Amino acid sequence: MVKCLWGSPFVDWVALEAINVAGGILLMWDKRGFEQVDFMAGKVSISVVLKGVADGFEWICSGVYGPTEGSIRDVLWVELDTVRSRWLLAWCLFGDFNIIRYPSERLGCSSFGLATFKFSDFIAKHSLVDLPLEGGEFTWFCNSDRPSMSKIDRVLVSTDWEDHFLDVTQRILPRVVFDHCPLLLEAGGMSRRRSPFKFENMWLKVEGFVDMVRQWWSSYHFLGPPSYILACKLKALKGDLKHWNKHVFGDVSFRKNCLMTELLDIDMKKGMEVLIQVGRDRRVVVKSDIDLLASLEEIS
Repeated sequence: MVKCLWGSPFVDWVALEAINVAGGILLMWDKRGFEQVDFMAGKVSISVVLKGVADGFEWICSGVYGPTEGSIRDVLWVELDTVRSRWLLAWCLFGDFNIIRYPSERLGCSSFGLATFKFSDFIAKHSLVDLPLEGGEFTWFCNSDRPSMSKIDRVLVSTDWEDHFLDVTQRILPRVVFDHCPLLLEAGGMSRRRSPFKFENMWLKVEGFVDMVRQWWSSYHFLGPPSYILACKLKALKGDLKHWNKHVFGDVSFRKNCLMTELLDIDMKKGMEVLIQVGRDRRVVVKSDIDLLASLEEIS
């Protein structure tokens, strides 16, 4: 287990090192919302007890990377049983379990195996809720001539955790880089106020941007004291920048989200084995556009 200081004063983390290119778990949390009370690291899982800064609610956060070899798969259940015996708190487990629960969760599978029964027994033993997955049926895809796909990533929660964090939903996100789809777990909601005007660093990446701003600035003419003229010109420039960003440069987040939705739709068609060559070519283009927009968003 590795733990060290993070660059941000608001983020803390613990990690389980990967073995070659397999495994590896990273748990991160915002210290303004949660504080670490305790932790435990195993071979295929790592758990942290977090305490809410605002409400004092304590719960277990466990990250999982299940073994792929059946001979050592029971290590996962032993470790998680140990976590439960150590802390009798609300519990949230998530990650790549590398196991399905039902035949329908793997393309072409038609029968139950011993591992699936043990998985369901573990869930029943600890009274966990297997949250419904919104947005798709599979979370892992193998890109090959003979496609393989499974639902091996999931989030499990105890009933008291679900009772505390209201309106819990789990949904699938498009996979851009890896063969696993990211999962987003959301609880409740946050109200958003009108955001103030901000100068976006990504604008500087647009060819001719500085010259365009210089032309706008030179075209503004106001009468009055210097401080009043400066304020008026800044207000006019803000208006032109907002109009240009919206109608010319575009909403980067919105464009990226649209492409992510299209990418997810392409993957779902692949899951139904109806993806033709045009769809495969389009996926390459969409991924490239997402990479570009993500870069601009990061600069922003």
